[in-house]
Order: sequence, then C-alpha cells, then structure tokens
Amino acid sequence: IVRDMFVNGKVDVFGKYVNTGKTAVDVGPDGQSRATRMPIIEGQYTAKKRSWKNLWNFSPKHLFTDSSGMLWRERRLTPGLYTDGKVVYESAYRYSDGRSGMKPVSNLDSFLQSSTIKTNVKENLLQRLKEDSPDVVVEQ
Repeated sequence: IVRDMFVNGKVDVFGKYVNTGKTAVDVGPDGQSRATRMPIIEGQYTAKKRSWKNLWNFSPKHLFTDSSGMLWRERRLTPGLYTDGKVVYESAYRYSDGRSGMKPVSNLDSFLQSSTIKTNVKENLLQRLKEDSPDVVVEQ
C-alpha cells in the first residue's frame, strides 16, 4: 500500500540509519564464531504525506546556497577514509563523468597495524565505526 501511495505521489519515504553499537559475528571454517569489527546498522523508515512544501524535494535555500544550484545533481562524498569493518576505502571523485566513488586502500587489520598511519587517524576511524551513524549506506 505504501509503495502505491509513493508511486502515485501521495507520500514520501525517508530513511535514517542508526549504528546499534553491536558487531556482527563471523563463523570461521572450523565452525568457531568470532566477533568482527563490522557494525550492525538498523534502518528506520518513515512515510510522510506529500505537500506543496516538500514537492520534488525542492528547497529554495538549497537552490541559492548549493554550489551547483541543484541539490540532487551534485552529491560529492567528503574527502576522507571510510570503512565497512573489513576494508578501508578512500573517497574519490571522477571529474570526467561527475561521479563519487570509493577506492579500496587496504584491509582494516593491516591498516591498523601499519606504522605509516598516524595513531589519531586510526583511533578516529575505530571510534566512528563503533559509535557514529554511517555516512554511506548500500542496501542489499
């Protein structure tokens, strides 16, 4: 019913993703379960009635303050490091076609053991992994 109302333009669906603070459990080849650093993320969805105030997700403030003029046209990831608990990624932007992307840097374990990376960068990454809500979510 909600999908039909969304398709017909009656409601808008908003999603918010929350880090539960718990980590996923991985089962090894020997049958032993062990905790990983991958956080468990919960999605919270709300449906709101569409009105003339939120028609097409348009905001006059964003029209004049966003650098491209269109909020939905340009969505760049902020420069920095991202992780899913297994692999560390660096944000990248392709100017040729205007797309954001994630370039894998290394595994999280080898990244944390590396002596070339500053300790405050490692601590910041682990703290964000444990406590903060996710920056980028890919639903499967």
